[in-house]
Amino acid sequence: MSYPFVPSPKWYKLDYSSDIYPMSETQTTMSIFRLSVEMRNYVDGENLCTALRDIMPRFPTFAVMLRRGFFRYYFEYNDNEPVAFPDDGVCMRNIDLQRNKRFLFRVQYYKKRISIDFFHGLCDGTGGVEFLKALIYRYLDECGEELPEPNGIKIVGEPVPEAELEDSISKYYKGFDMFGGVVGKMAGKNCFGIKARHFKSLGYGAIQGFVSTASLKELARKKGVTVTALIAGIALYSISKVYVKETDNVDLVAMIPINLRKIFPSQTVRNFTTLTKCYVNTGSTNLDLDEYVRLCAKDIKDGTSNKDELSEKIAVSALMATNKLLKYTPVFLKELGTKIGKLGTKKTKQTLIISNVGVINLPEGMEKFVSRFALHINPSRKVPVNIGVATYRDTTTICFTRNIINTELEREFFTTLVKEGLDVEITSNLREIKKH
Repeated sequence: MSYPFVPSPKWYKLDYSSDIYPMSETQTTMSIFRLSVEMRNYVDGENLCTALRDIMPRFPTFAVMLRRGFFRYYFEYNDNEPVAFPDDGVCMRNIDLQRNKRFLFRVQYYKKRISIDFFHGLCDGTGGVEFLKALIYRYLDECGEELPEPNGIKIVGEPVPEAELEDSISKYYKGFDMFGGVVGKMAGKNCFGIKARHFKSLGYGAIQGFVSTASLKELARKKGVTVTALIAGIALYSISKVYVKETDNVDLVAMIPINLRKIFPSQTVRNFTTLTKCYVNTGSTNLDLDEYVRLCAKDIKDGTSNKDELSEKIAVSALMATNKLLKYTPVFLKELGTKIGKLGTKKTKQTLIISNVGVINLPEGMEKFVSRFALHINPSRKVPVNIGVATYRDTTTICFTRNIINTELEREFFTTLVKEGLDVEITSNLREIKKH
């Protein structure tokens, strides 16, 4: 059954936290992340294209193109029909907007996998998951499968609540002290950065580890921490083993995105996150694995438990859109300042980013069609390795995405999980192999 593609006359401002994303784009790096799903059967490209076209009226904030105004970028309705492409094997290359009909997400398929690369100015991981779930459901419907009731999946034909379209950053924004402590805390100080040989051609390396969700949660419970803190602690511990000399005294920093919907009521499918950081100084005493995990758990708890501080972080995220001087500065000057600032600093404020999109829920019965999900976070010149985590039923997928050849960090990380009693299944796109 096919549904009509219904146009909408609307245009949208970028949400308050997203102005920075289009201004920081380079020829080789775009602020994107990837969500993918492994199906039980091979993907039919034609049916996927039909499903993609059909769900667009349900997600009007995704049916847009990026426009450059005098003072800021904005979204304009895109009346083209989106297309799903066969995956060309180049992991998370910049979205070719001309080929992609100006859409700010790119849908690809390969064998049993469907993947979507999202421009981060469009949505965060939570919004991306909602879009992917709707695409899966409509795709299976188009394939003629007998499906369970949608139970929370956003389906074609239902009205779009205004709450899904809101800019929750602007809703909860409050003024803040420009010279207050939270500004410096969010920026952080310089820390240890991973340095290794980069790939010369396009495409990132991607190594995925699949572990039992129950076993991972049990390990976290034994250590008295959350799964995110456990992964952050093991990641920083592994970096210290691979890249840091025993005599070095450096700060290792993991940047952790926080889903604000769990703290401030919101149904938005746009961006609504902030950041907290985990710090470990390698010069400290008694730094075994458990201490790394404990320190990360403490920092995450401290960074998410103070609602007033989170409100201030929301205000800092909205700085570009709310500060009068920045708001009315021409966009070309803001772009110039952003890029000069990035090029002029050799140090980094975080060692890596670890983003956990959490448990992805589908209606009972969908497991007949869906195997597992994955999240990839794009690396950058200064932060060459990042980790994405996604959970579906009893499989948690831990994805390392990198722009360097060295894979010793992944080896150390997953070996540590095995030593802690977990079974790990590994897959890789083998980007580090020369003939690849």
